[in-house]
Amino acid sequence: MKKEESSNKKQHEILPFASIRKLFIVFTLFCLLLVILSSSLLVFKTMQQTANAAFQSAATQISQKIEESLKLLESLASLPEFYDPDVPWETKTEKLDEINKSFDYMFICYVDQDIQVYTLGEEPASLASREHMQTLYSTKKSLVTDSFVAGADGKTLNYTVAVPLLREEEMTGSLFCSIYFDDTIDLLTKAASINGAEAVLVGSKGQIMSSTNQLSYGTDYMDILDEGNLLQITTDKLETLLLSRESGTFQSIKSGNLMYTVYGPVQHTNWDILVTVDFFSLFYDRVPLLSFISVLLIMVVYVLYYFVKKYIFKQAEITQKLVSSIHSMEKKLYSHRMFKEMDYENILQMSSEGLKDGLTGVATRTFFLNQAEQLLQDKTKENKLTLCFIDLDDLKILNDTYGHQIGDIVLKKIGSVLREYEKKYDGYVGRYGGDEFIIILQDIDNLDELKEVLSEILDKLSFKIEAKEQEISIHCSIGACIWNKQDTLDMLITNADKALYDVKRHGKGKYSLFLNGEQNDEK
Repeated sequence: MKKEESSNKKQHEILPFASIRKLFIVFTLFCLLLVILSSSLLVFKTMQQTANAAFQSAATQISQKIEESLKLLESLASLPEFYDPDVPWETKTEKLDEINKSFDYMFICYVDQDIQVYTLGEEPASLASREHMQTLYSTKKSLVTDSFVAGADGKTLNYTVAVPLLREEEMTGSLFCSIYFDDTIDLLTKAASINGAEAVLVGSKGQIMSSTNQLSYGTDYMDILDEGNLLQITTDKLETLLLSRESGTFQSIKSGNLMYTVYGPVQHTNWDILVTVDFFSLFYDRVPLLSFISVLLIMVVYVLYYFVKKYIFKQAEITQKLVSSIHSMEKKLYSHRMFKEMDYENILQMSSEGLKDGLTGVATRTFFLNQAEQLLQDKTKENKLTLCFIDLDDLKILNDTYGHQIGDIVLKKIGSVLREYEKKYDGYVGRYGGDEFIIILQDIDNLDELKEVLSEILDKLSFKIEAKEQEISIHCSIGACIWNKQDTLDMLITNADKALYDVKRHGKGKYSLFLNGEQNDEK
């Protein structure tokens, strides 16, 4: 009898509470859904911001690079010595050859009014069949071509920048330069990678010229888009907008993933950039935070459910203690609630701007020293390191005699040579002062190999340039020091400087190696 009464009592207690339990479950699910929806909206907004930032970065940098080439050619085209047809083509090509020596990324050629290109030592060749030259001579406006395969390896990509030569609105010829496309690809890749996006550079005919997700060169980009489902736009409509040099955005679904794309033209060209950010990649980044919030929410609801359940059963059990029970529950509720606040810091992106010397292209002194210090502090490295001080001999005399422009050309050449050895020996190179450079070389196994490398560098830094119809011999001096693990960066620099001083004292144009407190002179 007592057993039956106990069973009935439990049934009586449980049945009224079943609806409340369902309410808490629904409330929990609703809160979780709200968290997910809120996060999704934030992710979508982040998609827009990320895509726009990557697009602006890529479009601006690529446009600036092309604008530099255009300004150079247009400034040359404004000179009578180039647009005047009475000036012999030999004179024009000779002057262009001198200018070409200052630019290691491109060469400039002269084309006459009959679309014949001239090169010293070679017969003129006709470019009349080239579509871009026909366009240039018909419109009389500067242009930039799409990228094209130019190398014998079938892989090297170039593009051409061309400007007209005009005298009193009459076309007298043109100037053009071919530029490696690699720098443009690097700018696109860097802008996309910093912002966690994918980018595609499309040519005037809709063909893919470069992409960060390994799309095949020359493929029609519209065919790629057809693999997904575009929302609120068609590929035909998009193609029309791109041809019209329009900017905009569109969304698509690919493999169940929402994609947000920003598109627009590259100034001074017929190119377009399309930057895409996908939903899942950004959403997955927020999964740990969402998991934490969800667990915290469930815990809060469970605690609340526990106390509500206890409160209801207590009311059903003892009505007379309702008031006291309420006060007791209030105290327990407030004592068990947990309120936590989290602060979110913005992740700051470092710009490479200001890390390289504007003239020579190597690292600035400050950046070099920071990188070198980090390298030496890495005690796990077993690589042998050598620090070299390179000094241009007689820079002041060179500047005073031939002008600072010649001095700058020499410094650029030195920077170019040292960058080659930086890549070859996994090192770091920086400009230490006006005519001083400093480089760290790695992975040189023994002293004999090091001496060979130093001799090779010294030979590369001995060259001739022309100025004021004179041939000038350029020489550099090198002081080097091998790193031991107990040596600090200051000690390395001091010892290399001592070795360099030893060279200067005994005749310049050589190298000296600091070994155990002694200098070892070598030619």
